[in-house]
Amino acid sequence: MSGIGGPSHPQQFFRDFVNLSGPYWTGRAQWRPRLLTLSLAVLGIVQVALAIRLNIWSADLFDALERRSTESAMAQIGIFAMIILGVMSANTAHMVIHRHLQLDWRRWLTARVIGDWMADARHYQANLIPGDHANPDGRIAEDIRIATEAAIDLASSLFYCVLLLITFVGILWSLSGWISVLGVGMPGHLVALAFGYAGMGAVIAYFLGRPLVRATDTRQTKEANFRFGLMRAHENAEPIAIARGEAMERGRLSSTFEAIAQSWRDQSMGLARLLAFSSGYVALAAVLPILVGTPRFLEGALSLGRLMQSGQAFQQVTAALSWPVDNLARIAEWRASVERVLLLDEAIRVVALEAARAGETAINLDRASTSRLGVRDLWVAAPDGTAMLSGLTLEVAPGEHVLVDGDPEAAGALFRVLAGIWPWGRGRVDLPADADMIAVGPRPFLPEGTLRRAIAFSEGTTRTTDADLAAALDSVGLGHLSDRLDEASDWARNLSAAELQCLSFARLLLLRPDWIVLGDATDALDPLTADLMLGLLVERLPGSGIVLVGRHPGSAETFNRRLTLTRAADGEVLLQEVYARRQAAMAPRARPLPVVDLLREGYGR
Repeated sequence: MSGIGGPSHPQQFFRDFVNLSGPYWTGRAQWRPRLLTLSLAVLGIVQVALAIRLNIWSADLFDALERRSTESAMAQIGIFAMIILGVMSANTAHMVIHRHLQLDWRRWLTARVIGDWMADARHYQANLIPGDHANPDGRIAEDIRIATEAAIDLASSLFYCVLLLITFVGILWSLSGWISVLGVGMPGHLVALAFGYAGMGAVIAYFLGRPLVRATDTRQTKEANFRFGLMRAHENAEPIAIARGEAMERGRLSSTFEAIAQSWRDQSMGLARLLAFSSGYVALAAVLPILVGTPRFLEGALSLGRLMQSGQAFQQVTAALSWPVDNLARIAEWRASVERVLLLDEAIRVVALEAARAGETAINLDRASTSRLGVRDLWVAAPDGTAMLSGLTLEVAPGEHVLVDGDPEAAGALFRVLAGIWPWGRGRVDLPADADMIAVGPRPFLPEGTLRRAIAFSEGTTRTTDADLAAALDSVGLGHLSDRLDEASDWARNLSAAELQCLSFARLLLLRPDWIVLGDATDALDPLTADLMLGLLVERLPGSGIVLVGRHPGSAETFNRRLTLTRAADGEVLLQEVYARRQAAMAPRARPLPVVDLLREGYGR
């Protein structure tokens, strides 16, 4: 990768995309993608062969009509039926394999990106570093779809057009014959005319399309503003209703929509101009070679069949030459989606690289079945590499209860270090094995499904009985949920913040870990309930070591020790390499394939 700023050179852009998605074809045992790709190539060749045969048939048919040969004309009808059957079969098979390859590649790439993103807390860490990689859901769901579908669409159509151009340029050259221009013989004049006609059409479309792109971009902005206004009204429904502000909001939304209407009219005018030209361009392409070849036909140098064949070949050549123009908007869309996927993948690689640091300039996690939990000479940095905590040493013995409070940001970072998800800093951290320790933040993770699964998801449902679950819920004041254990719901949304935190303590009572690390895990509770929750842990799990890092609204008397954190001086750089990488991320980033943006000013819709 080219750094967290993202890919900026075309070569690097394509190299990064191949590195990310290429193993779909090059990986071991990946015979199916190769077979599908080969099948598409063969079908593309068949389609071009059928187009050539149709072109030859056109000449034979009109020659038969010119000779008024009923027998030959009827034979050509039978040949045409065979050609049509071949076209239908080839196009159908091509479409089926084409779409199958698109879906299979998308499935593979989606699984790869999600696998990297959801591994070792990278999905969390990537949100903390600068760069253009926000909204990973959209990048995975939509941009990967566009990146794979558009790549196969573009590659397939380009392969077809190149074959079409190679074959029909030869046909058109042979049909052109020789003409005399100012007394000089000129071969292949129809080929030169096709290239000139396609080039002229591209230039005119470029200038006609420039206002259309600006109008389209403006409309998209206005549409986004309108959606944001509707979302804002939905999110503020209660304040608007209380203030009787509906009339004001209706007026604001109406005004925002009128801006869409104006941009729609501007876009419609641009589309009308471009459509008028493109309609004439396509219509003229069908008759121009016939008009040019008519004098030779009238002289008897060209048969009617070859005249019509030259017209069809001319259309095929100009259509092939128009591939860049016709697909420029699709190329721009593909480029943008690939870039967004690469930036997400790059953020994942950056945090994975930083988490993999070792030695004196890294946080070294020692995870083992051990009788202690703590840190030694720990320095904690912010994600930008600047210091947050310095020289901290803490050791917790089994059965000991420690409160660590003080600076909220420093406490939050220390909790995440103990939870094993904060890689920025240096020092040594002694942690029990994952099976022996549970870390609980201010909001617990509740998987979708039944309440039974939400409470004890780490343990499954086989080792906890209904009686155990009901007793745990009753202990934390959630006994009213005992008869809803098998009810499937979005419990994380349906329970209040205080209920969710109480549910976390019920889970701890069920799972009975040897070590418990709490991070702001009681901040939504009133002081009496917070002390009750901690008292339950102390009473029911007397041998468990407990560390509460952050805010605790209750009494500190439950704890054996208390440590108050002070944040390190602002601006001190602890991790030079990380700091330099973050500073580089702030610099403006050049877009890859800038020529696409330049040309798109005349073609995008």
